[in-house]
Amino acid sequence: MPRTLNDEICKMTFQDKISGDKLTIHYRLPESEERIAYTNAMVTRTGNKIKNTAGEARRKYGLLILAGFDDGSFDRGKGKPLSSDPKSPHYDPAWKAFVKKYASDVVELLAIMVFEASLSNIDPENDEPADDKGGEDIDGDPS
Repeated sequence: MPRTLNDEICKMTFQDKISGDKLTIHYRLPESEERIAYTNAMVTRTGNKIKNTAGEARRKYGLLILAGFDDGSFDRGKGKPLSSDPKSPHYDPAWKAFVKKYASDVVELLAIMVFEASLSNIDPENDEPADDKGGEDIDGDPS
């Protein structure tokens, strides 16, 4: 299956170890200029000092590509569902602010997966990803 190159919304599912449930996140593919800016934002240099700013870059660019999430992925506590879908009765226009404030780990992992880990090598011996040696998948399931 080829990689689709357009502005359509993509989805990625993570196993959330805090809630014990799966989170399906919606995002858009970053443009090449955004990929370059992300890479450049990972470290900053002031004079002779180099500072690791990976966390800030991951949060900034993860939020930039974050387009929403499946209903049921998040709630606001006390059984109050949170939705990023304007058609949902649980929609809150401030959904992204909630995610930014309370789920920066999700935003950062989204950035890592899309900006840093979107490709893997293929082992020519068995046509499988070279870095997949039978460990756990991103969703926590054994390979």
